[in-house]
Amino acid sequence: MSGIFLTSVIALVFLALTLGNIVPVYSIDNHTKHGTNMSMQNQQNANVGEHDASVYNSSKSSAEQIMASCQDDDEHCTMMALDDLNKTVSRQLVLGTFMDLVQPYDENNYSCHHEGHHLGMWLYDYTRNLKEALNYATVLCGGSIYHGIFQSYFGGEQFVHNVDKSQIMITHLCPVGQENVTWLHERDCIHGIGHGLVKLYNYNTTAAVDRCDEFIPLWAQSACSRGVFMENTEYFFETGKGDFDKNDIYSPCDRTTEKFAPQCYYYYPEYNLERNNLTLGYNLTDAFAQCDNISPDKFVKYCYQGIGRMLAPFAYANPELSIAACYLGNQSTYHDDCLVGTLKTIMKTDAKTDVGVKFCSLSKLDFKATCYEMVGMWIKTFLYPNQQELLSECAKAPDVDYVINCINANPETRIDVLMFEPV
Repeated sequence: MSGIFLTSVIALVFLALTLGNIVPVYSIDNHTKHGTNMSMQNQQNANVGEHDASVYNSSKSSAEQIMASCQDDDEHCTMMALDDLNKTVSRQLVLGTFMDLVQPYDENNYSCHHEGHHLGMWLYDYTRNLKEALNYATVLCGGSIYHGIFQSYFGGEQFVHNVDKSQIMITHLCPVGQENVTWLHERDCIHGIGHGLVKLYNYNTTAAVDRCDEFIPLWAQSACSRGVFMENTEYFFETGKGDFDKNDIYSPCDRTTEKFAPQCYYYYPEYNLERNNLTLGYNLTDAFAQCDNISPDKFVKYCYQGIGRMLAPFAYANPELSIAACYLGNQSTYHDDCLVGTLKTIMKTDAKTDVGVKFCSLSKLDFKATCYEMVGMWIKTFLYPNQQELLSECAKAPDVDYVINCINANPETRIDVLMFEPV
């Protein structure tokens, strides 16, 4: 996550002052345990062989040295360090160091999505082989390694000149159905293809998102289309350009196909605030008001979910504050959508249940059942627990009466929650 999230600390202070009479304010947690969870989650694909002991120790040491030296927020620092390392050590050690870099990024920075994009771009540029790069991809940092890989892949010279883009096959690029490739990896991979497609079509979102129809499952079409619109928004943050219309604040969402409009409106709040040089903390009510004016109004809920996504960093530091912020929207019908957007994002980004359970425990009574049900779906869909592990995870809920909502959560009956879209 980038753009608006870079101002999250300042915005948190302002929100705390604004909502100070509603909820208590606590200091920001350093989140040192971020990203750790059950044994199988967020591991690199098993296609990559285990390091031998000497390589493992060397790569860990190299990764620690790089992390220690790249503390100045220079997004290119780690890539430059890997390039320098490549001049003196083996390819195996370079790739081992890359793998060992991603874990501390995820543990120390819950918004490492932006860094993950750059690491993914470096990985493809280094390997120059899509299949090999994907073997080293991970769902840490919100799966953004996948996204960066496809940004570089579709931006490569092989597609720049004299290529009929419609003839480029996309549905076979992700390791669908391969052993040890979970649905979570597959979903983030397809989302990454969306990021790459909008680059391939030079930020023509209409042409890019049309290609997402080539995927058969609806969840895959959705993941792909969100990649398109997310990359378009990211490009606007970085360059002030992209597929937007200065005379139409809702473009391109109001002219994309109805099936994919929800995915576009999900990222609209970020674009809207950046476009108007506003910040989430200072202009939250304005952000909700712009959502309220979306027509047709069936898309308003996705805009509220997008604001909830943007509130996720606050949920780590002060969940009461992020919950209260969702109730600032004028349309109470969509308050739960805002909360859903926050919860989905913290579960997907954090990849463990502790923050989500705390978020649920502090939610209002009318949202608790849905909240714990979503946590249960996350556990079942992405952590693949046995019954004992499921009971143990759900038992973390301090609201004893709602533990059963977590245990009995059925992903098959709630497709909107099942998707847990890329963030």
